[in-house]
Amino acid sequence: MIDLAEMLERFVGDAPNCGKWEWDNFTSVKASPELEPFRQRLLEQGDGWMDLDEIRGLIAELKS
Repeated sequence: MIDLAEMLERFVGDAPNCGKWEWDNFTSVKASPELEPFRQRLLEQGDGWMDLDEIRGLIAELKS
């Protein structure tokens, strides 16, 4: 779960070195069973693009 939080932090700019295709890969490819609910949650919130508030909320949830 921490790996997902770190990837999301890179995407929203709260951490350096976001990979060019990280967000596209995350939204386009079904995740492992334990991560898929989080992927679906973000897809529902911003049409697969980005809802920064939702992403930051998810990061906090994953880190707690």
